[in-house]
Amino acid sequence: MVMFTIPAGKADDGLKQTILSVYFHDHSSGSPDSTVRAVVGFPGKLWNLTQFGTLFVSDDPLTEGPDPESAPVGRGQGIFVTTSLDGVNTHVSLSIVFTNEAYNGSTIQVQGNSDQMKAVREYGVVSGTGKFRYASGYVTFENFSFNSSISYAVIRCNISIHHY
Repeated sequence: MVMFTIPAGKADDGLKQTILSVYFHDHSSGSPDSTVRAVVGFPGKLWNLTQFGTLFVSDDPLTEGPDPESAPVGRGQGIFVTTSLDGVNTHVSLSIVFTNEAYNGSTIQVQGNSDQMKAVREYGVVSGTGKFRYASGYVTFENFSFNSSISYAVIRCNISIHHY
Protein backbone atom coordinates (compact mmCIF):
# COMPACT_ATOMS: atom_id res chain seq x y z
CA MET A 1 0.00 0.00 0.00
CA VAL A 2 1.33 3.43 -0.86
CA MET A 3 0.74 6.66 0.94
CA PHE A 4 -1.99 8.71 -0.69
CA THR A 5 -3.81 11.95 -0.11
CA ILE A 6 -7.38 12.69 -1.08
CA PRO A 7 -8.07 16.40 -0.87
CA ALA A 8 -11.78 16.99 -0.46
CA GLY A 9 -13.42 19.95 -2.09
CA LYS A 10 -13.12 22.95 0.16
CA ALA A 11 -16.11 23.39 2.39
CA ASP A 12 -17.46 26.81 3.17
CA ASP A 13 -15.10 26.99 6.15
CA GLY A 14 -11.96 26.09 4.14
CA LEU A 15 -11.47 22.64 5.67
CA LYS A 16 -9.69 19.94 3.64
CA GLN A 17 -9.75 16.21 4.19
CA THR A 18 -6.62 14.08 3.94
CA ILE A 19 -6.38 10.30 4.15
CA LEU A 20 -2.95 8.68 4.49
CA SER A 21 -1.53 5.25 5.18
CA VAL A 22 2.03 4.93 6.48
CA TYR A 23 4.01 2.12 8.10
CA PHE A 24 5.84 2.26 11.43
CA HIS A 25 8.94 0.07 11.78
CA ASP A 26 9.12 -0.74 15.47
CA HIS A 27 12.33 -2.29 16.89
CA SER A 28 11.88 -3.04 20.60
CA SER A 29 14.62 -5.58 21.33
CA GLY A 30 16.52 -3.37 23.80
CA SER A 31 19.57 -3.38 21.53
CA PRO A 32 21.39 -0.12 20.72
CA ASP A 33 19.39 0.24 17.47
CA SER A 34 15.99 -0.11 19.18
CA THR A 35 13.41 2.50 18.23
CA VAL A 36 11.22 1.81 21.30
CA ARG A 37 12.60 1.75 24.84
CA ALA A 38 11.20 1.37 28.33
CA VAL A 39 12.59 4.31 30.29
CA VAL A 40 10.93 4.00 33.70
CA GLY A 41 8.64 1.73 35.67
CA PHE A 42 7.90 0.65 39.21
CA PRO A 43 10.95 -0.54 41.15
CA GLY A 44 11.07 -4.32 41.47
CA LYS A 45 8.67 -4.88 38.56
CA LEU A 46 9.42 -5.90 34.98
CA TRP A 47 9.36 -2.97 32.58
CA ASN A 48 7.24 -4.31 29.73
CA LEU A 49 4.15 -3.44 27.69
CA THR A 50 1.75 -5.18 30.06
CA GLN A 51 3.16 -3.87 33.36
CA PHE A 52 1.10 -1.02 34.82
CA GLY A 53 3.11 2.21 35.05
CA THR A 54 5.82 1.36 32.52
CA LEU A 55 6.73 4.34 30.34
CA PHE A 56 8.19 3.94 26.85
CA VAL A 57 9.63 6.38 24.33
CA SER A 58 9.69 5.77 20.59
CA ASP A 59 11.30 7.14 17.47
CA ASP A 60 10.12 4.79 14.72
CA PRO A 61 10.96 5.28 11.05
CA LEU A 62 7.86 5.68 8.83
CA THR A 63 7.69 4.47 5.24
CA GLU A 64 5.19 4.49 2.36
CA GLY A 65 4.95 0.71 2.31
CA PRO A 66 5.53 -2.19 4.70
CA ASP A 67 9.01 -2.94 3.31
CA PRO A 68 11.65 -1.14 5.40
CA GLU A 69 13.36 -0.19 2.11
CA SER A 70 10.26 1.60 0.76
CA ALA A 71 10.31 5.39 0.49
CA PRO A 72 10.80 7.14 3.85
CA VAL A 73 7.95 9.39 4.98
CA GLY A 74 9.05 10.56 8.42
CA ARG A 75 9.28 9.50 12.06
CA GLY A 76 6.80 8.43 14.73
CA GLN A 77 8.07 10.07 17.92
CA GLY A 78 6.26 9.82 21.23
CA ILE A 79 5.58 8.31 24.61
CA PHE A 80 3.45 5.35 25.66
CA VAL A 81 2.52 4.36 29.19
CA THR A 82 0.63 1.28 30.36
CA THR A 83 -2.26 2.87 32.22
CA SER A 84 -4.49 0.04 33.40
CA LEU A 85 -3.78 -2.19 36.38
CA ASP A 86 -4.43 -5.29 34.24
CA GLY A 87 -1.83 -4.13 31.66
CA VAL A 88 -4.27 -3.98 28.77
CA ASN A 89 -4.68 -0.24 28.15
CA THR A 90 -1.95 2.11 26.99
CA HIS A 91 -2.04 5.89 26.81
CA VAL A 92 -0.31 7.24 23.68
CA SER A 93 1.00 10.73 22.95
CA LEU A 94 2.66 10.65 19.55
CA SER A 95 3.90 13.07 16.90
CA ILE A 96 3.96 11.91 13.30
CA VAL A 97 6.79 14.05 11.93
CA PHE A 98 6.93 14.18 8.14
CA THR A 99 10.26 14.44 6.30
CA ASN A 100 9.17 13.51 2.78
CA GLU A 101 9.00 16.14 0.05
CA ALA A 102 5.20 16.48 0.03
CA TYR A 103 4.77 17.20 3.77
CA ASN A 104 8.29 18.03 5.01
CA GLY A 105 8.18 19.75 8.41
CA SER A 106 4.46 19.10 8.95
CA THR A 107 3.25 17.07 11.93
CA ILE A 108 0.14 15.27 13.12
CA GLN A 109 -0.39 14.98 16.90
CA VAL A 110 -2.02 11.73 18.09
CA GLN A 111 -3.33 11.10 21.58
CA GLY A 112 -5.54 8.63 23.38
CA ASN A 113 -5.98 5.49 25.41
CA SER A 114 -6.85 2.08 24.02
CA ASP A 115 -6.65 -1.68 24.41
CA GLN A 116 -3.17 -2.55 23.14
CA MET A 117 -4.18 -6.20 22.66
CA LYS A 118 -6.71 -5.40 19.92
CA ALA A 119 -5.73 -6.03 16.30
CA VAL A 120 -6.84 -2.49 15.40
CA ARG A 121 -6.39 0.39 17.84
CA GLU A 122 -7.95 3.83 17.37
CA TYR A 123 -6.67 7.17 18.67
CA GLY A 124 -7.70 10.78 18.23
CA VAL A 125 -5.83 13.35 16.19
CA VAL A 126 -5.72 16.42 18.41
CA SER A 127 -3.72 18.87 16.28
CA GLY A 128 -1.22 19.32 13.51
CA THR A 129 1.28 21.77 12.08
CA GLY A 130 2.43 22.93 8.65
CA LYS A 131 0.22 21.46 5.91
CA PHE A 132 -1.89 19.82 8.64
CA ARG A 133 -2.48 22.93 10.76
CA TYR A 134 -5.44 22.56 13.14
CA ALA A 135 -5.87 18.88 12.21
CA SER A 136 -8.60 16.83 13.83
CA GLY A 137 -9.69 13.30 13.11
CA TYR A 138 -8.49 9.84 13.99
CA VAL A 139 -5.82 7.25 13.29
CA THR A 140 -5.93 3.48 13.47
CA PHE A 141 -2.92 1.30 14.14
CA GLU A 142 -3.00 -2.30 13.01
CA ASN A 143 -0.31 -4.92 13.27
CA PHE A 144 0.91 -5.73 9.78
CA SER A 145 3.68 -8.17 10.73
CA PHE A 146 5.70 -9.20 13.78
CA ASN A 147 8.98 -11.08 14.10
CA SER A 148 9.23 -12.13 17.75
CA SER A 149 12.78 -13.49 17.40
CA ILE A 150 14.13 -9.96 16.83
CA SER A 151 11.26 -7.94 18.41
CA TYR A 152 10.46 -6.19 15.13
CA ALA A 153 6.94 -5.11 14.20
CA VAL A 154 5.54 -3.36 11.16
CA ILE A 155 2.43 -1.37 12.06
CA ARG A 156 0.11 0.17 9.48
CA CYS A 157 -1.15 3.61 10.49
CA ASN A 158 -4.29 4.79 8.70
CA ILE A 159 -4.86 8.53 9.12
CA SER A 160 -8.12 10.37 8.41
CA ILE A 161 -8.06 14.09 9.19
CA HIS A 162 -9.67 17.44 8.47
CA HIS A 163 -7.39 20.49 8.46
CA TYR A 164 -6.85 23.93 6.95
